[in-house]
Amino acid sequence: MSALPWHDRVASLWAAAEELDPAALRSEMAGLIAEREEGDPEALFEAASVEDFLGQETAAIPLYRAALSAGLSGIRRTEATIQLASSLRNVGDSSGAIALLRGVPEEDPLAPSARAFLALALHDDDKPTPALRRVLADLAPTLPAYGRSVAAYAAELPARPRVRSIAVALIVRDGWVLAERYPENRERGAYLRAPGGGIDFGERAEDAVVRELREELGASVTTRRLLAVVENIFVDGPGTRGHEVAFVFAARSPETDALPLDGRIAVIDGHTEVGWYRLADLQAGELPFYPDGALELACALDADG
Repeated sequence: MSALPWHDRVASLWAAAEELDPAALRSEMAGLIAEREEGDPEALFEAASVEDFLGQETAAIPLYRAALSAGLSGIRRTEATIQLASSLRNVGDSSGAIALLRGVPEEDPLAPSARAFLALALHDDDKPTPALRRVLADLAPTLPAYGRSVAAYAAELPARPRVRSIAVALIVRDGWVLAERYPENRERGAYLRAPGGGIDFGERAEDAVVRELREELGASVTTRRLLAVVENIFVDGPGTRGHEVAFVFAARSPETDALPLDGRIAVIDGHTEVGWYRLADLQAGELPFYPDGALELACALDADG
């Protein structure tokens, strides 16, 4: 065994990684990992990094998660978070990447890097305006002139007008409906929306509703049935108008069925929560429930049992 410290030998291996074929890199790293105790977080991180380096994101993701769960700390923890988020983005889970990257504290030395990857994930999640705002906000302080103007324009940058196709789930239970609550702002009051989200290009609406509940709530969908296709045109914030075509599905999920009536699930890639709301209260006008027509559909579902 070399007299050099383990971390130095790992660094030397990474310095030579470009010159090694995949089998040799895996073999040499495996030898270094074997020197650590089983489940060592740094060893798991290095194993994940090898798979990531070789373009095997699906193999790297569980190793990154294991390293974080095992207590990886310090700068390595932030590196693992960023690299895991990047791998998730590369396999199509932009929502999961966004949730991880938003959790990196502003005071972290790698926070600027996390924000750069956040911008990429926002773009891939069909949120180009928030992605551009993020990049311009970070760029503005470095500009030789006009930094304040760029920062101000970035903060006021409106989302581009577009028609968005979404798929949402109506999940009802004994007079209650599952809904995501959005807080009030200067333009409108608080409101509820059936959980779900955007349909990706080339994706069927029935598959999108399954993916969205998995990505946003960590919930599986066991059944879904298309009830209606409805349209929403609305104002969602200062200078922000929305236009959605919504595919509304009746759905069932064991995870949401197990949620107590007073329980809440935090949306993984956002700042909202999903919980149960009494249909009778919504019919009485307690809170608007979107998309348009969803309340009537939910009441009909509840009546059908």
